Amino acid sequence: MRKKIREYMEKYHMIQPGDTVLCGLSGGADSVFLFYALLEQKEEMQFSLQAVHVNHNLRGEEAKRDAAFVQQLCQEHEVPFYLYSCPVEQIAKEEHLSLEEAGRQARRAAFEDCRRKHHATKLALAHHQNDLVETMLYHIARGTSLAGLASLRPVRGDTIRPLLCLSRDEIEQDLIRRGIPWCEDSSNREDLYTRNRIRHHVVPYLTQEINDRLPSHAALLSMDVLETEEYLEAQAQKLYEAYVSEEPDRLHIQEAAGRELPIMRRYLILKCMEKLSGKRKDLTREHIEEVAALFEKGVGKQVDLPYRMHAVREYHEICISLRAPDRMDSGRKRAEPEELLLPKEGCVMFGEYRICVTSQRSDGIFKGNTEKKYTKCFDCDKINGNLVLRTRKSGDYLTINARGGRKKLKDYMIDAKIPREERDSILLLADGKEILWIVGYRTGEHHHIDANTRNIIQIQIKGGKANERDCTSFAQRRGS
Repeated sequence: MRKKIREYMEKYHMIQPGDTVLCGLSGGADSVFLFYALLEQKEEMQFSLQAVHVNHNLRGEEAKRDAAFVQQLCQEHEVPFYLYSCPVEQIAKEEHLSLEEAGRQARRAAFEDCRRKHHATKLALAHHQNDLVETMLYHIARGTSLAGLASLRPVRGDTIRPLLCLSRDEIEQDLIRRGIPWCEDSSNREDLYTRNRIRHHVVPYLTQEINDRLPSHAALLSMDVLETEEYLEAQAQKLYEAYVSEEPDRLHIQEAAGRELPIMRRYLILKCMEKLSGKRKDLTREHIEEVAALFEKGVGKQVDLPYRMHAVREYHEICISLRAPDRMDSGRKRAEPEELLLPKEGCVMFGEYRICVTSQRSDGIFKGNTEKKYTKCFDCDKINGNLVLRTRKSGDYLTINARGGRKKLKDYMIDAKIPREERDSILLLADGKEILWIVGYRTGEHHHIDANTRNIIQIQIKGGKANERDCTSFAQRRGS
């Protein structure tokens, strides 16, 4: 095992003599194994070792137990130890994030702060092959590009993952054989989070019924995808240099770029959008395809994009600008989409609206959705991501029948004769791009409650001082 890890680290040049490696140490089996693996290699590879632990303050005494365990472990082996305490629940509420996402952001911030303050040159994380499988499946289910299939990389900047050559079983079996204890996080046994459901149900089925070598096969595929991604990125950079001219807050893509292979057009457009916005998150394939389609459209055709970007077809080019010009839609400027991440339980205010969310187990005799106009129930287990309340975005769609048929939200609003000046104001309940509920109008078919429903989520929208008929004037009441 030690030889396997050493060869993997050397293959990807993870650590150089003189490095200071900061190990993320949660106390779980994976991070404890990584701690010992680094401890055993540090003399021979000539690096120094530190450890950092982040308490999310979500599990009470159990979290304190984990922190005490890893602190004692570091003291026994004379490894410098740093403890961070983050109010994740408070962060989630303030930033309108799920607990899972808030925890991930808090860890990243704590790791970076610790690495900078204590002059670590590398951050070592304990992701292994099973984590890689779960991440790949999660991204495939949500929709991804090649980059999403290789998001857990052996080396990304100063972050290294020495255990991507091992499976979870290999790690735990080695710890058991050596009599090394670790802490169990009770939340990992729950199915509250999407990744946990993939871990507990999808991966075991695939490994037990199809191939028990799934983790190692996924790791090999990820490396192939990573090499492909790096090659395509390099080619896209060449296209950028050949076809793109820059101005402050504006990029011009020559018309000739439209004759490149479709995949290279997509990579070029993504590079342009990422350069303008400084971000890659939430730039989806659909956004890229909308821009690419402008090559085939007439002058003046345009699309709105995330992060206040705007693309327009001009005479011999496509121009992507950071700030869209003021444009009027029937005498009214389009409102920027607003979002509220819904809690799993409880009531929150959104402007003048009070949103109440309750969950319950199905009694098996529930007879469809409630007929109340501003109270609706949904099958909780059919929700893929995090529910948000917001106004419309490009690409939104509605599931219109039990067979999974879809209709673009824009087309539904036209067919429903919703006035154009109201369409940007209507409040929507969304799961990604899928609209579960057009508030005041109808619900989609995919998340309806049926005889197989086990868990129900009820959402009630109250209009504050306004009556229920005013709920569709959401953006106007928010002052947009």
